[in-house]
Amino acid sequence: MIRTGSGALAELPAGARVVIRLPNGRELADVLLTCFDLRLVAVPLHPRATDRAVAGIAERVRAAALVDVRGLRRTGLPDIHTAPHDLAFIMFTSGSTGPQKGVMLSRRAVLGNAAKTAALHGLAPDRPHGTCLPLYHCNALVMSLIGSHITGTPLIQQAAFDPAGYFAALDAGGARTASLVPALLADLLDVGPDWPDGLEYLITAAAPLTSDFARRFHRRYGPRLRQGYGLTEAVNFSFTMPRLDDADFRDQYLEHVPPVGAPLPDTELRLESGEVWIKTPDLMTGYWQDRRTTTATVTEDGWLRTGDLGELRDGLLVLRGRAGERINRGGEKHYPLDIERGWRGAGLSGRFAAVSVDEPSLGQDVGLVATEQPVSAVRELYERAPLRPSAVQFGGFLATSTGKPRRKAMSRVLTARRLAPARYERLLAYAAATAHDLLRSGAEHSGLRAMAAWAGDRRPRPDGEVVFGALDFLREHWHDEDDAELSRAKARWRGTLLTEWPLSVHAELAADVAARHGYEGLPVVPFGTEARFDGGALLVLPHGPAAVGPDGTDGPDGTDGPVWPLGPLLTFLDGSTGGGGTDRWTWLARLRDRGSPTAGCSVLRAGRHDLGGVLWARQPDSGPNEHAGATG
Repeated sequence: MIRTGSGALAELPAGARVVIRLPNGRELADVLLTCFDLRLVAVPLHPRATDRAVAGIAERVRAAALVDVRGLRRTGLPDIHTAPHDLAFIMFTSGSTGPQKGVMLSRRAVLGNAAKTAALHGLAPDRPHGTCLPLYHCNALVMSLIGSHITGTPLIQQAAFDPAGYFAALDAGGARTASLVPALLADLLDVGPDWPDGLEYLITAAAPLTSDFARRFHRRYGPRLRQGYGLTEAVNFSFTMPRLDDADFRDQYLEHVPPVGAPLPDTELRLESGEVWIKTPDLMTGYWQDRRTTTATVTEDGWLRTGDLGELRDGLLVLRGRAGERINRGGEKHYPLDIERGWRGAGLSGRFAAVSVDEPSLGQDVGLVATEQPVSAVRELYERAPLRPSAVQFGGFLATSTGKPRRKAMSRVLTARRLAPARYERLLAYAAATAHDLLRSGAEHSGLRAMAAWAGDRRPRPDGEVVFGALDFLREHWHDEDDAELSRAKARWRGTLLTEWPLSVHAELAADVAARHGYEGLPVVPFGTEARFDGGALLVLPHGPAAVGPDGTDGPDGTDGPVWPLGPLLTFLDGSTGGGGTDRWTWLARLRDRGSPTAGCSVLRAGRHDLGGVLWARQPDSGPNEHAGATG
């Protein structure tokens, strides 16, 4: 037993700051409660925080002491910075979207929120409460630990989540209420232990609950789930769902997007241009030594700008995602949660995320990061969903410890391109007119027949397009015998085409993909060429349309309309499949089977036309180094 009890901590003056890095469990609970009762300022950190990170936080807050598994020791730092009166906790954010911010919580705010949530859920000496959540997060710290402490409620605590063990502990302890987060619901529902006798419901928060999880939960356990919502800046809970009977639960949680509840007493809601603003007496004092961010987050009249988007339904708040995660797709505003709900409605199940994708012409487009879904399921979504992702990645799903998708972090490696539809339509028309000419001259080729069937033989003016010149070369020399001079001319045209629109855009997209994975300033990756960087750490392949068969015709589903207009041309120039032999979905499935931690595709489109794009894959523990190179 380390010496962290009241005797050691009582040697510190009231208001002294104590950095705590302990594993979740009873010992951490004892230290936190002792600090609270002695009016010390506790600064709980993740138990896996590095020594360097701990030292940095201790320096920032001028901590007088540090508590970890080795015991309590004084830091030797002078406690010279004044702190707001009655400070109880400094809760540091994860820092996933920037530097860590220290949220200052006063005793008054903590006690106020703990008392409200305790009353809401009936915490009392004869109504034990359970939690499996980490006490170094605000949810379990305020509601479960402080709430049970001030009401004399027995707290049933599980240090690490185990579904069967958690429910067994709740059953043995006679718990009436208990906490969980959506990130753990999947594990609970996979195991499906028997519901504990006496447990009225589970309280869930920290991340929005999906209708899919709500439906699975209801199928196994009925309507015994209450969702809530809040931020550390507002001391945990600001909204909680009322208890619902089965019919209302089905209506609110299963038939619609699950709401997060109604405001707690003395809490006000305001929707400012769709953003959730909260006014509550349970408000942070501010961010530690960060007045600028505090001022940007809390208005002069006390409204907390949450950064979450929401709307009201039946008097209940429904979240729509983060304001900073809203995708502006050429002026169309899309919310990731809405996109994900649409994809679920289209049949995609499991855990996935809709994220923004950088796209020069639109500004942003929509991307999909998948997890355990089979490639066939994602392909079906891509081909059938009204809103298609412009980039798809298998693997690399990132989430906070509470289960919130880290959308910005996931989007950094994703990019896509779009071509002007009118310009591409002109190329299609010119290629179709060329096909008509050749078929009239007696040419036989399935790709030419398919292209001619797509459009009439009205040929638009070339207008200086190099690719039109290549099609003219195709028309003039289709029936010629192949000799040395013609072979050299074909090689020149192929080399020119690779550097001109539209094939040059494939190379630009490939370079962007490589740069986003840490490989900048590398040789150009030509269309149809597989390149491996850093000894195979990153594989990149610019390719033609996925629906194009080896002969340049449409695939069996015909989902993407016309044929690849350059298929017959490239086949004529170099005898290849014209870049259409690479089926992105088969390629991705093969890479997943081989164990690539991440594999994906960035799509090149022109309106409704799929022009192929770039495929990529990362190898385990790969990263760029000075020996990066390309092979073709």
